[in-house]
Amino acid sequence: MLAISILAIFSLIMLMAPSTRSVFAATTTQSSNKFVSKLTGKDEVPPKNTKATGTADFELSNNGNMLKYKVNVMNIDKVTQAHIHSGKVGQNGDVVVTLFKSQTPTGPKSGILSQGDITSANLEGPLKGKQISDLIKLINTGGAYVNVHTEMNPKGEIRGQISK
Repeated sequence: MLAISILAIFSLIMLMAPSTRSVFAATTTQSSNKFVSKLTGKDEVPPKNTKATGTADFELSNNGNMLKYKVNVMNIDKVTQAHIHSGKVGQNGDVVVTLFKSQTPTGPKSGILSQGDITSANLEGPLKGKQISDLIKLINTGGAYVNVHTEMNPKGEIRGQISK
């Protein structure tokens, strides 16, 4: 009986305080340390007609000094490089982190292209000499994207903005 009463009181409070739920939801979303980029040819600038797709997943370490990453691709051939670039949707920008680089193009690829850790030592271009927090700021403002370059599309075959 007591459990039912407590449940009824809790339900009533939640009905009367929708702003409390939205504050809680916003807090848990803001504290997320995971980011993702969904890679397609249509998001390249200019768009590419390709069957290739992919994802890039990122997770910030608890101390904020390292970003773990994994780049997965599907139906792509002759990959030469993959990067994080600075740039908003529809804009090309400078490389800020190299995620994959090969002297010889890969063969057909479906699966993990690369994975590892990014520290401030890996930052390049306009972020060289800066901290991981600077890369996170770029991501949080919609100013960072991942793209995968191939022999056929040396400026990029698939691309996607990085977001939470």
